[in-house]
Amino acid sequence: MVVLRPTARLAAKLRLRLAESHFRSTTRLGDWYATDLSLGRQRLVICVSELSRLAVVLPAAPYATVPERLPPALARVLHLIGVEPAAIEREMATMGTIAIAKTSNRSVIGTVNEFVQYLRHLHGNRPISADPFLLSAELGEFVCLPLKDTYPKEAALRLLSG
Repeated sequence: MVVLRPTARLAAKLRLRLAESHFRSTTRLGDWYATDLSLGRQRLVICVSELSRLAVVLPAAPYATVPERLPPALARVLHLIGVEPAAIEREMATMGTIAIAKTSNRSVIGTVNEFVQYLRHLHGNRPISADPFLLSAELGEFVCLPLKDTYPKEAALRLLSG
């Protein structure tokens, strides 16, 4: 089981009522936090792993299907960063059930907000890829202070190995 924790603004767009939850993800990458973001005309959702801070960027539309679209998008990002196929299959198998709950970790929300600001800065200063998959890959190389001397990509590789 994986727990998706959207911000209140995203939950409203998903037409979900959020409840407190003491459930924890059984996945190696932990719970996922999500928010929406606009880059010009492009509407996106950015999801961030609590344990690795790996980001997955998805097209926002249709909002209602964001939870179901997260696992296949994550599989694609994991393949890109070099995770072994067997490890990807294990992570996808544990993501078979998706629970939705309120956010509970302010540090992860801070990382999500950093990613949003970074993408907005990029968009304002140079043309950026319209492909959310490539934006996800770029965020895998982003310095995240909570990770202490590693990048989200490296943290995900470590968590999923073995």
